[in-house]
Amino acid sequence: MEARYAGQGRGMTIVGGTILVGLCFFFAFLVNRLVEINTDLSPTLHARVVSQRTGQTVVPARRGSILDTAGRIVSGTRQRPSVFADPSMIKDVVATARRLGDALHLPAGQIEQTLRQNKSKRFCWLARKTDASVVEAVQALKIAGIGMRDESQRHYPMGALFGPTLGIVGVDGNGLEGLELLYDRHLSGLDGRHAAIYNGRKRNRKPIWRQGGGCALPVDGGHIVLTLDSVIQEIAARHLRRAVDEFDAEGGVALVMEPATGALLAVSQVPTFDPGAYQETARVDRRNRAVCDVFEPGSTFKPYIASGALWSGAVDPDEEIFCHNGLHYFGRRRMRDTTPRGNLTFAGIVAKSSNIGMGIIGERMGNEAIHRIVRAFGFGTPTGVGFPGEATGLVRPLKKWNAYSTTSVPIGQEIAVTPIQLITAFSAIVNGGTLHRPHLVKALLDADGQTVRSFDTPEVVRRALPTEIAHYMTREILVAVVKEGGGKPAALADWQMAGKTGTAQVAYADGGGYEPGAYDGSFIGA
Repeated sequence: MEARYAGQGRGMTIVGGTILVGLCFFFAFLVNRLVEINTDLSPTLHARVVSQRTGQTVVPARRGSILDTAGRIVSGTRQRPSVFADPSMIKDVVATARRLGDALHLPAGQIEQTLRQNKSKRFCWLARKTDASVVEAVQALKIAGIGMRDESQRHYPMGALFGPTLGIVGVDGNGLEGLELLYDRHLSGLDGRHAAIYNGRKRNRKPIWRQGGGCALPVDGGHIVLTLDSVIQEIAARHLRRAVDEFDAEGGVALVMEPATGALLAVSQVPTFDPGAYQETARVDRRNRAVCDVFEPGSTFKPYIASGALWSGAVDPDEEIFCHNGLHYFGRRRMRDTTPRGNLTFAGIVAKSSNIGMGIIGERMGNEAIHRIVRAFGFGTPTGVGFPGEATGLVRPLKKWNAYSTTSVPIGQEIAVTPIQLITAFSAIVNGGTLHRPHLVKALLDADGQTVRSFDTPEVVRRALPTEIAHYMTREILVAVVKEGGGKPAALADWQMAGKTGTAQVAYADGGGYEPGAYDGSFIGA
């Protein structure tokens, strides 16, 4: 018995010694691990703690407003509530989506899909820039992981009146088209930042204390003052719509420009769109037709060539030109006038819009002189109005002109222009021969309304015509169009009008001839 007990004691001693050695190794490992944590791993772990417990909250800057020339807001910003989710907190996705569907006025399947697609994320939008009734309905559900946040939304008090010119702002507050895109940096401002201490939770992480340091206040966006006048714009839009409806046209453009400065007072088009509901309009239908669309100008182009004919001495203002009673061949090309005419004065050729008379004048000038005056008025190059997507129009190089060009260009064929080019060139005739760069923006203001940059000083591009020729064209030739020619409907009782009408066939997009029964009708006047 004694020997057996002694053997058991030795066994227990061995076991006890083994446990003690194990404990020593374990504590040595712990000490080594603590040393490692406090030395090698310390920077990494500290950085992780800092990232979990600290962060920055974004303080959005307010987007600046766009005003018309009289200070009326045409594009502003207002706050709208948006609904978001923390998908990691949603345990029953199907039930949550079903409950939210009625409140958000969205299909439950769509909400479920959004939550599942973002299940590994801590944030996703469910509905953006909604109204107060939606917020109340969502709050009443008291669903964990669903929250609300105010966002800035662009607001257009005048609806579709300025649509294509203003352009659009996307859901994230960035300018995507038009002036909203062109001046996006000026309008956007700079978002601010606030350093904050967070609760450190994996779920429902949120700031619990705003730190004093690390703060950058937001810089609100600046404002833009346009040259456009809402009253003139509304009048132009109303009359344009009436004309489009009367003639059952596919669309139309109306521009009003101040000839002495190049400032645009109205830019209207049909069809137009409301920038506040741009998703309902196809992108191709949102283009600004005044600067993006080109067309053959037809007879509205005749005043520019007639001006060049006077300048080059190709025609005498007092002479009469035989117009061949409405039918004439220029080489193998046959040309007709709508109304047969015999002898016409220079003023009569423009006033009665004789194609044959202009063809004869074109032959006298020659291609080089015609090309020179076309370029002098700015055709074939962008006007520099500064609007995104401005077209250059179409003026072929002189070396590609031929005998057909000699008689085609003077009657507004074989050339394509934009509405903004046409009115800019006409203003040069009316203002005494100076071609100005057209502009839409009057001034840039900072967030406090102080002027940062002014565009009041007219920008001269070049002298397109001598002053005496420009005055003669305006006061004699273009006045005769309204008094005696096709511009009679534009005559006013108390004011003398000067202008030019035009009707042109619509060319196929590939340049291969003209669409049957399709015409562009236009009038330009002052």
